Amino acid sequence: MAVLLEESLHYIQAKFLSSDPSRSFQKDYAPAYSFPPPPPPSSSSSQTQSFLVHRLGLVIDGRTLAYALDSSLDEKFLAVARSCRSVLCCRSTPLQKSMVVKLVRNKLKVMTLAIGDGANDVSMIQVADVGVGISGQEGMQAVMASDFALPRFRNLQKLLLVHGHWCYSRLANMILYFFYKNAMFVALIFWYQFYCGFSGSAMIDQWYLIFFNLMFSAFPQLVTGTLDKDVSSETLQDLPQLYMNGQNSEEYKPYMFWMTMIDAFYQSLVCFFIPYCAYADSDVDLLTWGTPITTLALFTILIHLGLETKTWTWMNWLSITFSVGLFFTVALCYNASCPTCFSPSNPYWTMQRLLGEPLFYLLCVITPVAALLPRLVRGRCVSVYECVG
Repeated sequence: MAVLLEESLHYIQAKFLSSDPSRSFQKDYAPAYSFPPPPPPSSSSSQTQSFLVHRLGLVIDGRTLAYALDSSLDEKFLAVARSCRSVLCCRSTPLQKSMVVKLVRNKLKVMTLAIGDGANDVSMIQVADVGVGISGQEGMQAVMASDFALPRFRNLQKLLLVHGHWCYSRLANMILYFFYKNAMFVALIFWYQFYCGFSGSAMIDQWYLIFFNLMFSAFPQLVTGTLDKDVSSETLQDLPQLYMNGQNSEEYKPYMFWMTMIDAFYQSLVCFFIPYCAYADSDVDLLTWGTPITTLALFTILIHLGLETKTWTWMNWLSITFSVGLFFTVALCYNASCPTCFSPSNPYWTMQRLLGEPLFYLLCVITPVAALLPRLVRGRCVSVYECVG
């Protein structure tokens, strides 16, 4: 028990002086072990409170816990527990374990994690937001009921500090990217409505609309959302304070969402109006103008993802190359398949003609650069500010 509570903590022995749960929750601060006494009280009350929070440890047995979890005393018990750095519930039943987790989760509105290795921990693991089971000598019941399984208790540190941080970072970035990608692509059709009388028609071929999210842009985001690492494993274990980024939601805040939406609409404006101005005085048909817009949107979205990727692997390069190659392969085969289909706007030989025009290659260079330039400048300014700060 001394190892769990650390010898620097002041031990609190919690007990009830009466079996009547309506009586107040009494605390006896007499140390049961030879822990060092607390320093003399400071004149500052805030410093004293800070010392108490970080220097107190609570040990409560199952019999006392039964009274503490009573509806008339649970808030007082929770208040005492919150003032302690460590709380040890010993000789408690499976129901009491789950009730403690439920009390903390419901009263404090926080994310809870429960870890156990036996059948008596199953109810606690199931009640917690995140359940971790340890496979050991007590069977596999805890593992079967858990969200994550570990071979040893010491692996919990890496699960939280490393994989927990990576998971949060990937999830936050991918949520923003999904909103960005869909808003940016759909906004292209929205700008066209001002030129088609809001008829609901689109300048992008229907098959491109279907396959854009399903095939053309799906693989790179899958790889990045699975393998991206913003910080190395060694750094995360050496600096546990980085775990606070997830607890404080540092990578997904409301202003980040709105900045992403503004960036998406700006990029859609660039991808729409640069080809519009480039083909303004020409006699190209609707799909010959819409196909470059689709191509430029795909390039911009993939480069945007590349800018957000922290760790590049061969799978990132392969997925982006595969997506671009898949798009042109589908476009070339589709545009060469049926010269009499889809009248009057026929996509026949559209991509083949575009690949023979220098203007198309010029647009593929200018448009993504113009669309992503504000994001590049902003990212550079933020990096300089963080280095100076």
